[in-house]
Amino acid sequence: MDATRPRTSRILSRLAIGLTAICALANAQDVYDTIYTDVQSFPCVRLLNATGVIGCQSVNAASGVLYRTDTQSDIQLFASNQGLKDKYTVVMPYWLLTSSNVDALRSTKKLTSIIAVLNGTDAAYVPAARPANIGSPDSTCPNCEFGLYANASSQYQWNPTGTGLLYQQFDFPIYAWNALGENSAVIQAATMNQLKNYTNYPLKALQFHSLMWGAQDTATCLRKGWCTPVGGASVWSTPSVNISSTDGKPIVVVSAAMDSRSLFHDLTLGVESSVTGMVTLLAVAEALSRSSISLDSMPKHILYTLFTAEAWGLSGSQRFVQDISNPVNCIKPSTTGSGCLFPFFSDLDFQRINPANIDSILEVGQVGGITSPAVATPTLYGHIDSLQPTVSAALLKLVVQAGGTLGNSTTAINSTVPVQAANADGTQRGLPPSSAMAFLKSRGSIPTVVLTDYQKQMSSFTSQDLDDSWDPVNTINAIQQAASVISKTAWLQAQGVSDATLMTQAQQQAIGSIQVNSQLIQDLLLCMTLNYSCPLVDNYLNVTASPYPPTRLPHYAGTIYSQSQPFPIFAWSFLANITSVRNATSSPVTGCSSRPGQVQCSASEFCVGDQCVTSLTRYHDAFGLGIAMAEDNSFYIKDASKPTWTESTWDPIGLRLYNVTSPASQGGELATGVVLTLVSIGLVMYARRFLKKTLKVD
Repeated sequence: MDATRPRTSRILSRLAIGLTAICALANAQDVYDTIYTDVQSFPCVRLLNATGVIGCQSVNAASGVLYRTDTQSDIQLFASNQGLKDKYTVVMPYWLLTSSNVDALRSTKKLTSIIAVLNGTDAAYVPAARPANIGSPDSTCPNCEFGLYANASSQYQWNPTGTGLLYQQFDFPIYAWNALGENSAVIQAATMNQLKNYTNYPLKALQFHSLMWGAQDTATCLRKGWCTPVGGASVWSTPSVNISSTDGKPIVVVSAAMDSRSLFHDLTLGVESSVTGMVTLLAVAEALSRSSISLDSMPKHILYTLFTAEAWGLSGSQRFVQDISNPVNCIKPSTTGSGCLFPFFSDLDFQRINPANIDSILEVGQVGGITSPAVATPTLYGHIDSLQPTVSAALLKLVVQAGGTLGNSTTAINSTVPVQAANADGTQRGLPPSSAMAFLKSRGSIPTVVLTDYQKQMSSFTSQDLDDSWDPVNTINAIQQAASVISKTAWLQAQGVSDATLMTQAQQQAIGSIQVNSQLIQDLLLCMTLNYSCPLVDNYLNVTASPYPPTRLPHYAGTIYSQSQPFPIFAWSFLANITSVRNATSSPVTGCSSRPGQVQCSASEFCVGDQCVTSLTRYHDAFGLGIAMAEDNSFYIKDASKPTWTESTWDPIGLRLYNVTSPASQGGELATGVVLTLVSIGLVMYARRFLKKTLKVD
């Protein structure tokens, strides 16, 4: 027997296998593209706290025939239709995504996933029409279990339209899609199935994978490394660069929240929920920087605070108040800066703020003038603590006085937005959920006013994914008036004036220098919602230099120490610039950003807007007060009675569209596949015997 034959046979076999593999790889993508169409989505994710789990989950990859619903009747028809034999992915308008509808769909045992279609604001900024009776998916009193009145026998319900959808647990995935762009193919596919009455196969189906690793509760998932605390970075700033905990100088706090929440975190804009308050605070800081009397020379300090993770148990403000109220025992000092490695603090300058010196608090909440149903002219309301109303009475009076024509130029402020005391109707409702509560829980005798555009209840867009647009007239006017009221009240407080009618002539002239920049408000609204790569942000952060400049970014807090913290970064830069001190004895140092290799700031300076400045503007960690960090940088539950929100880690989320045949056809395809497999095995066995006999291989 020729010894080369077996070798030749092996070579030919390997060559054949290799060629087959190459052909398979070359055609795999073509085959995939023929069968599947990948689609993008915004997922509902799993979150955990000390007591359990909320949000969405899909343990295994699954699929469902697309079923379109447009009305409440369509939901009821799906739930009662006994002729539907498949598993289905129900496509519905976002406003139909209610607790009762989800329960009705889930009870059929035919539901595999839900697609909520948000026909929201498009790229051209055209707000979509929305139902007038839409409700908030948050609770009827958001975060009240962690607020000032948590132990009260009966709390006022500030969000009566709240459905609590955000706090439910779903054992199936829910995705959000915008009806525009590439996802229109999915809507068309669902419509095609509808025209086929869901019985004329082939039908369009969606295959998905959405595994969330977090399970049971925060303590369990932290121990297993399957989740990360929800949070980010708060920002605080003061024009008083020499503030000291021992200077005995009172502090006026001006505050707002920076984050929002909704069912789909990637879509969380929170225009009414938080953006309007954040924009107002930044406009206040800019207006006060115009004061003809230097702010750091006034009898009282002014402290700006923008808190992150407020939508998650008021976590940012609570952690800030805890940290400024307790001395830091730094066991492991940082070797590179002013911070501490354990317990971890990025810097320790917050110790310069003495909580005993806090003289008053002015907070901005929802002030967008966005109501449902809409009103012709918004009104701003000042809320005070109902437990000690006399403590804040004088400050509330000052706020109402500032809402008049106090110090206004004839063209600066549209004073058609009135300002009233929320308790003017004789009802003491107390403070709505707010950052100020953290300060008052520590010391309840601080005069406090929270300014909002509602008297009795929050906007129905609170925590809504549809909270993504604003009224071009009412919103601008409301924010202008709110910024004017807060800036003038803070200025009067810092001057030690408790009644505007008692101002000196010099003070009356000086307060006129504080004017709100309406163009800045418009720019900030656009930058914080629709285009983060706007000229205003780009001037500070040079974001357009990125290969993919960011546009519309979510205001979800994210997770602690994650890379995605664009709004705190901008807020820090803006406030650092506004409150900065520049060297008056020499020309400013510029080029630190554009020419970093040639221009460097001193150790005590920061590079802001391409210029070296001195500013007491700092970040502060913001995550649940019930969670603590160990020396090895892991997290654990410290106090389960306080906020402990974490976000689950997850596998890459994938969705793809494909054609599905009828159950009978699928059975036939399976049988055919089995037969072909058996025939293939037989052919392989026959070929091996034939080759052995022909080539005489043992």
